[in-house]
Amino acid sequence: MAETKKADVTTIGRQELSRRIAKQAKLSQKQASEVLEATLDVIREALQDGEEVRLVGFGSFKVRQSAARKGVNPRDRQPIEVPAKERVRFFPGKELSEAVVKK
Repeated sequence: MAETKKADVTTIGRQELSRRIAKQAKLSQKQASEVLEATLDVIREALQDGEEVRLVGFGSFKVRQSAARKGVNPRDRQPIEVPAKERVRFFPGKELSEAVVKK
């Protein structure tokens, strides 16, 4: 049987992201952190208001309603009802999708 290797994945958190923004935009670390937090706040508020956030070339954030469904409790294998709820979905744009495809 063929062995599959998992790719090494590095996680970038807010601090590292703001550090990279500071370097790229030639801002102070504090300014970059404030810009990042403001951006995340604006996206969060727009989604709470039912708006779609579309960043051309990057992707879109949308709130979608998931339907109620039947599920199974993994602990005792008993059937359960999973209620309908709103979920935030991210749909990558064409350029982002093409950029991450390994050639």
